[in-house]
This record gives sequence, C-alpha cells and structure tokens, in this order.
Amino acid sequence: MPGADPTRLLSVQSHVVSGYVATFPLQLLGYDVDVINTVQFSNHTGYGHTNGYKVTATQLDAIFEGLWTNGLVNYARLLTGYIPGAEALAAVSAQVQRMKKERGDLIYLLDLRGAISSLESLHEALQTLHLRDGVPHVVISSVPLPGGLVTSMGVPPPPKSYTRLLPETQPPWYDAVDTASPDEDVLVCFASSCVGGRIETYAFALPTIRGYFSGVGDLFSALTLGHYKNPEDASRPTPLVHAVSKALLGVQQVLLKTHLYSLSVSASASTTPRPLKDHGYESVIPSDTELDNAVPLNPADPKRKAKRMRIREMRVVPERRLLLDGGEGWPCTKVDWELIRR
Repeated sequence: MPGADPTRLLSVQSHVVSGYVATFPLQLLGYDVDVINTVQFSNHTGYGHTNGYKVTATQLDAIFEGLWTNGLVNYARLLTGYIPGAEALAAVSAQVQRMKKERGDLIYLLDLRGAISSLESLHEALQTLHLRDGVPHVVISSVPLPGGLVTSMGVPPPPKSYTRLLPETQPPWYDAVDTASPDEDVLVCFASSCVGGRIETYAFALPTIRGYFSGVGDLFSALTLGHYKNPEDASRPTPLVHAVSKALLGVQQVLLKTHLYSLSVSASASTTPRPLKDHGYESVIPSDTELDNAVPLNPADPKRKAKRMRIREMRVVPERRLLLDGGEGWPCTKVDWELIRR
C-alpha cells in the first residue's frame, strides 16, 4: 500500500452525543480523524439514564469492507477503545491484523482500561496480544499497584504551567505530589518501554481530584497517541515517556479546570437540602441518593444527578488552548525496580 499520510488516524471507540472527548483533541493536534462508533449513546452512563445502541460484529465488518473497497484504509495511526462483546472484539482484531500486514509501521494504541483488573490478567492479555494477534506499539491499561511503591521513588513537583491554573488558595491535595504520600491523594502513572532489550519504567505522580468525571481515560488515550513519536520528543528518554508526559499535563489541566468550574456552578446554584416530611421524619436530611432519585417538581426538568453530571463534563472545547499549548509535559522519575524490591 502507498505511504499513508502521517496525519491519517482511525478511531474505533464508543461515542456519546453529549460529552464526547476523544476525537476533537486529536483534530486539534492536526490529525485527520476517521471515526467508527462502536457504541452510540445519548450520554455517558454516569447520568443514570441513557439511550442508544451498540454495533454488532456484522455491522463492523460491513463498515470496514466499505473502507477497504474504496481504498480508504491508509491510516498511519489506529486507536481502539471499548468494543461491545466478544464477537465484535474478534471482528476488530481481525481488521487490526489486516491493517498491520498492509502497513508495517502502523502505530496502534490499544486501550484496555476496564478490561484488566490485576497484574496477572494484564500479563496474560499482553501475551495474547503480542504473540497471537501481533499488536504493536502502545497498550494502555489500569492495574492497581501497592501504594507503598510511591514512597520508594522521589517524584518531582507539578509543572509551572499546571500550578498557574490553581486558585490563590491551593487545594489541600496539591502538596500530595511533591511529598508522594502513599494514600488516596496521589495517583501514579507508569510508562514502560523496551529499550535495548531491557524494560525502562518512568513514574508520574499526580494529585487526585475527588469527584466523578467521565471521559478522562478517553482523553488520555487520545492525547497519548497524538503525541507519540512526534518530532519534538527527542528530549525525552523514550517516545512513550514523551507522549505520556504531554498527555498527563493536558488531562490534568482540563480536569482541574472542569473541577473548578463545577465547584463554581454548584456553589452558585446550591440550596440547603430540606428535611423529609413525607413519612413523618421532619428532622431527617435526605441523602444524595434520595435527592438524585427524587422526581423534579417540573416534569420537563432533568433529575438532580443529570444536572450534576452535565456540569462535570470534561471542558475540552472551552479549554482547548491548554491542549494546544502543550507545555513542558508532566515531570517524571525513572523507577529503580531493584531498589524497590529490596
């Protein structure tokens, strides 16, 4: 197949009409993105109610066949996320292998988040993906690791481009990264690459922001692929470290802005919950769950939970400049596994 335009990218992921986050950031970074929606929902499931449909393996095969027939499968990069069901997953896997045979230098990012729950299952999945399916390049997965790992590495503080976004009174979780405390205030991201036959791992410690935010992982996957193996990555140890560093900074900045926005909207619109009177318990303040499930006084209004979800949608478009500017990336430190195992 003739050389593909390096900006051509195919995204095979779930999609929601309201709250989508993955496609626009890639377009913002200059990619010509074709999209196959494996799921088409009205909104993400955090709202408590959603409508839509999932594609079948037959439908996926038909879409790909049309692309192949018209000579449109000349992608330099491929991103796959949520695939609904084993049959659909097998269909996509077959297409990935076909694309890899046609274009050996295809850069493929496989997002396994949610499908892997332990180190053992991750190891098994990677064996299958690399040996049987020949999956190249980047794999992203969420695997819980012992919190004690955090105390064994010196982690640099957040970059200035991030701290400038903080309010004058810094949130209590801000200093957590600098001290790398092994509690719920810190999330550690590991980026591992094979360099000269050996695995090199770098750790990024980030402050957690408490709250429900949908699409964080999709944004991270998109930005990681968008920044992977770009010309400006020469200053970083490996292309993956460069991509993850840039992606984490972008995600954290958008997430922080979203969090601060949701707090400002909630503060301006909040009212003190009134005691329940329906069942003779006038002194009982209703719980969040009870308030979320309550029928609105105006039937045309959405429920309280839907309103909360709406203001917590990732503010990708309003904060697009943060993704464009890129900054220096999130700082990291090389992990000395031998020292940690002692």
